[in-house]
Amino acid sequence: MAFERFVETGRRTYTPKGTLTRFGMLGFNHAARQKFEIDKYGYCILLYDRASRRIGVLLTKDSKEDGAKKIRLRKTGADVPARAFVRHFGIDNSDTTICPISRDDETGYLVIDLNQGKKRARRA
Repeated sequence: MAFERFVETGRRTYTPKGTLTRFGMLGFNHAARQKFEIDKYGYCILLYDRASRRIGVLLTKDSKEDGAKKIRLRKTGADVPARAFVRHFGIDNSDTTICPISRDDETGYLVIDLNQGKKRARRA
């Protein structure tokens, strides 16, 4: 058995997560950005399943596709403006919520389950 060296990366988590902020941004942490290869796309389309309270994210390279939103790549992950989306569907974003994110095998969508989200305490 060969040993492999672990070198600290500076990241706090290796678990893909999506964040819905109280300011109306939908964020992806660095782990999600890498696992789902978000950098290969430039845009996404947001979808919502009211019954299950899940956000679907369809990654795309086509800026002209209906509903396409620009993905902003950041040092710590990526984000997408979602204020109009949140208001349209009446999604409660009074507190920033951090949720697990996965890929749906059937649709290919990234899925953020708001039911499994944890509210982040507001900073003083």
